[in-house]
Parts: sequence; structure tokens; C-alpha cells
Amino acid sequence: MGSVTLERKGNVAVITVSNPDVKNALTIDMARELGQACRDIEADQTFGCTIVRGDAGAFCSGADTRSWSDTYGDTLSDRAYEETDLMYGSFVQLGSLPVPTIAAVRGAAVGAGLNLVMAADLRVVSASARLIAGFMAAGIHPGGGFFTLARRLGGREISGALGLFGQEMSGQRAYDLGFAGVCVPDGEVEQRALDIATSVASDPLLARRVKRTFEIETGSQPLPWPAALEAERGVQLWTQRRRLDRIQEQS
Repeated sequence: MGSVTLERKGNVAVITVSNPDVKNALTIDMARELGQACRDIEADQTFGCTIVRGDAGAFCSGADTRSWSDTYGDTLSDRAYEETDLMYGSFVQLGSLPVPTIAAVRGAAVGAGLNLVMAADLRVVSASARLIAGFMAAGIHPGGGFFTLARRLGGREISGALGLFGQEMSGQRAYDLGFAGVCVPDGEVEQRALDIATSVASDPLLARRVKRTFEIETGSQPLPWPAALEAERGVQLWTQRRRLDRIQEQS
């Protein structure tokens, strides 16, 4: 059920998140595959840039909760911690790749899907794309270092608007606010992302060295990303358990 695949286009690595029946929602197994794809890219010195995209005209609708239901039955279990580590750890792997990364965003990016968008170094978005945190509406505490990532891109105001107040943002609005670097019509997103990536990846060694300098000079955060994961995890697991309890009470 669902897959994450790695494809080579010249010196560009293309990661595709595919689970079309649920708008490319991520399962635990898909998180494992994303992590493996990142390790493969890191190990192959001929890659000079990475694109992450969604299948079938959508980006990612978040975590596929069907694969998490057993985990959140006992939020204090080792399995609960291990599986949240797998999901969010794969995003950290993407964001920590030694090559520049581009999120090619069409359709909706919701919850964990928006985290995946924010993990990249550059966002090429459709003007009609929808960026939605969605955690509060689902009764779940934000996870994955959400506020740290959102503040890094858009400042405290945008971080709060998305994650605390549940405001949706279009691709055009994201571009206007500097949250995304490139905005094009929907049908041009993936080609534009590939054009940019191909140019950067033409010199893989230089791309990797410039990426390292980029991280050193721009990576200052109010709270280190891994620390943000730990700060959020306990309360997020609690809200997942509470949500499950409420569903069971209503059934």
C-alpha cells in the first residue's frame, strides 16, 4: 500500500511519494523507503540535487493513519516512539541531505506532507497548491518540528498562522510571502523543478560543497530540529491517543 521510489535523471535524484488512493499519504513502510532513498542519494557522489514530488498531481496528504492505528493504541509503547522516529526521522534525513533539495508541490500538502515540503531547501509550487497544517483541526498536536521549520521559512507570524490558527495558504500566497522560492502554473511545476535541479546538479561536487556552506550560514534556529522533535513528541502521542479514545466513545 503506497511506495516511495528513487529515480535518476542525469545527476538529479527524483523521489516520488505514491499512494494515490489517499492523495499520497505516508505509511510507516513509505517512511522507511524515504529514509532508504535518502541514504542511497547520500552515498552516490554523482547525485548533485534531489527533487521530492508526489504522484498523480498531488503532493502528500499527511500520514496514512491506517498504518498508525495500532501504534497510537498505546502511546507510551516502544513501538509508538520507534514509528514516530521513522516518520519524522525520514524528513530530517531529507532535510539533511548533502545535496540541494527541491520540493515540487502540486495539489495539497497537508500535515506531515507540509513538513516534507518545508524540509527541502527550495519549494517550486503551483499557484493553486494548498499548504495546510491541519493538526489542530484533526485534534492532534503538531509534530515533526513543525513550528521550527515554519518559522525558518516564514517567521513567527506565518508559523503561528499555519500551525496554531490553522490558516490555509495557497502556493501563490506562499510565494508572495517568501515561503516558496518559485511559483508557476500547475502544469509547469515538475519541469521547472527539473530544470533548476539539472542546472545545479551539473557539478555534483560543487553542489555538495555549496549546500554545506548554505547550511552553516543559514541554519541558525531558535531550537535545533531534533530537539524540537523531542519537545513535541510526548504531547503529540497523547493527542493521538485522545483522538482514538474519542472515536471509540462515539462508535
